Amino acid sequence: MGIWGISARSRNWLGLCNISWRMSRQSFKQIGRRTFSDSYTVKSDDSVLPVLIIGAGPVGMALSILLTKLGVKCAILEKNKAFSTHPQAHFINNRSMEVFRKLDGLGDEILRSQPPVEFWRKFIYCTSLTGPILGAVDHMQPQEFDQIASPVSVAHFSQYKLSRLLLKHLEKLGFHMVNSEMCEHGSIGEREIFMGHECIAINGAERGVTVTASFLSKGKYMTRDIQCHFLVGTDGAGSSVRKSLGINMKGEKDLQKLVSVHFLSQELGQYLIKERPGMLFFIFNRDAIGVLVAHDLKQGEFVLQVPFYPPQQKLEDFSSEVFFYSFIEFFCLQCMIFVQYGLFAMLFFVLYEWLQMCKRLIFKLAGLELVDVNVMDIKPWVMHAEVAEKFLSCNNRIILAGDAAHRFPPAGGFGMNTGIQDAHNLAWKLASVIEGVSPISILNSYELERSQIAQFNTVLSVQNFKAAMKVPAALGLDPTVANAVHQALNDTVGSILPSVLQRTILDGIFSIGRAQLSDFVLNENNPLGSARLAKLRQIFEEGQSLQLQFPAEDLGFRYQKGALVSEDDSMLNVHEAPTGRRRDYIPCSEPGSRLPHMNVKLLSNPSSKEILSTLDLVSIDKVEFVLIIAPFKESYCLARVALEVANKFKLPLKVCVMWPSGSIDGAGRTEAALTSWKSFEEVVEVKRSSDSPCWWDICQMTDRGAILVRPDEHVAWRSKSRIADPIMMMKSVFHIVTGVDCI
Repeated sequence: MGIWGISARSRNWLGLCNISWRMSRQSFKQIGRRTFSDSYTVKSDDSVLPVLIIGAGPVGMALSILLTKLGVKCAILEKNKAFSTHPQAHFINNRSMEVFRKLDGLGDEILRSQPPVEFWRKFIYCTSLTGPILGAVDHMQPQEFDQIASPVSVAHFSQYKLSRLLLKHLEKLGFHMVNSEMCEHGSIGEREIFMGHECIAINGAERGVTVTASFLSKGKYMTRDIQCHFLVGTDGAGSSVRKSLGINMKGEKDLQKLVSVHFLSQELGQYLIKERPGMLFFIFNRDAIGVLVAHDLKQGEFVLQVPFYPPQQKLEDFSSEVFFYSFIEFFCLQCMIFVQYGLFAMLFFVLYEWLQMCKRLIFKLAGLELVDVNVMDIKPWVMHAEVAEKFLSCNNRIILAGDAAHRFPPAGGFGMNTGIQDAHNLAWKLASVIEGVSPISILNSYELERSQIAQFNTVLSVQNFKAAMKVPAALGLDPTVANAVHQALNDTVGSILPSVLQRTILDGIFSIGRAQLSDFVLNENNPLGSARLAKLRQIFEEGQSLQLQFPAEDLGFRYQKGALVSEDDSMLNVHEAPTGRRRDYIPCSEPGSRLPHMNVKLLSNPSSKEILSTLDLVSIDKVEFVLIIAPFKESYCLARVALEVANKFKLPLKVCVMWPSGSIDGAGRTEAALTSWKSFEEVVEVKRSSDSPCWWDICQMTDRGAILVRPDEHVAWRSKSRIADPIMMMKSVFHIVTGVDCI
């Protein structure tokens, strides 16, 4: 991931801009203090919100949709005045797509809107986009298209586009956005997204939380206090909620510093569609090294990721949030400051020079000069692998989710996907507490379950990132060596050298390293080059390079402890240590695992052609547990007991009777067995072929068993054999899973 130098000419102008930026930033802080000292609090008689969500990213919006569909009132605060258009996360894995699939067809909409799979299924390694291909890896396998393990496929869809779709679905649910300029005397109500509201203080109490939010109205900073029963921080890696609570992150910091250049080029997109379509392009040549993310080849939308090495390479003083990403807003606020310091013209010249430098870099990596490159913005960022010490605070009233709770390297796309699954895990538990079904202590299981997954995914992401480093290392560009050289320059006598000399030394060393990528060295006739190319082929053939999909961890992740009844330790199929290599998903029904997928049809309407998934047996619109049984006398007996216990303790439960493939003569048997109970349905297996496994074989059980499924489609408990005392068993199960005192 590479070794890259900035041109000396650009560095000179960047240095001048750094001076102006530091001066303007200091002035802005002073102005900000003066303005804020005149602020006052908007008084309001707002009712207490059940749930307030801080952060309107994909995780926050997905959580708000899930909660609203479960009948929980909520609202969102977002510190930015507008949604970002900088593409970030772009791979949506199977489990997240399963969640989206059940949100009023959101999954289908994503699949319709994404680029064709043929445009993004490969990672390509090359010397330039027009030069020789060093290797290519296809990350899609036949089972992904056949939808054997899941009712929906993975997707390649930019985060900002996903946010737009989520916002559209929120609007269908009655949500509306409120601009900070329009809400000086408004109230914070349910189904509202307050833009331009930054959380600046949090006060937690035993029965609720008070949030103080700052917003700009009519040129003056104002604050408002918002009371809620629960606060969920989904405000990203730099979470103000997490920081205000003093919750630390544990793990590896500063794995890599990078610059993300978002640009458009229809010419490049059309060329790649025709010649070498792919999702990621790893480019290594004498002039530059970088990774190009093709977000949409048809639209010609790309993000170029390039490592950088401060302080020799001066990029960290440029805040994407203020300087590049919101340049117009920044200009309006700072105009008088730049005039005062005589730097107004310089600002535009520096920006122009910087954009030209980015274009030159793009041309070097592309191998040709593109006539239509349009650099949209530039965003420095730092790669971390960390998990919050805790996800809950203030008597479980304040909760962290998404990047606020964990941040991974973007290797394998676990960041946003883990956050979406945080929301899916949390939503039903919050709804259970708010509806009075479960005590607040059930939220402890959220931290217990999701932190173990976050820890595992952190290790997996780091392993996958290290796998990505094997390719440049095989080419003689070991990134650990580059980082060591940079660190030595900062820590030893090099740090006292003039900054210009430091930059010259660093650029010289990196240039020597990149010289190994010349055609003279990297060819089959050169013994060294031939050996390196052979090593590359081995890495690709053995699946040792960066992987896109991890089915075993995506669909097969399992909670070991939490809101579930664990089995004997000897029976636990504990996750193998992650290696960074792809492993196939093996369905199972062990407690804590996601319910296996199988196609089924409703027995009540056998003539219907509608095919459902077993995942559809679990409602997305209410908190409801599902007990899956086969049509046998003993199983019906267990179902009656389970329904009686659930009814007594006001726990929502539905029984689902799974009939074997081809059974259509069982109508009336279940109704007779469950007389007086209406909360049941019958389905019949739809096997792909006569030799396909039946439902109970997929679950690695016999048809004399039973499976209790939680509202998030994870198995809460199962029984493989006859139960001696079903009443005590079901009381114990519901007590452990929901926290309700049934015993």
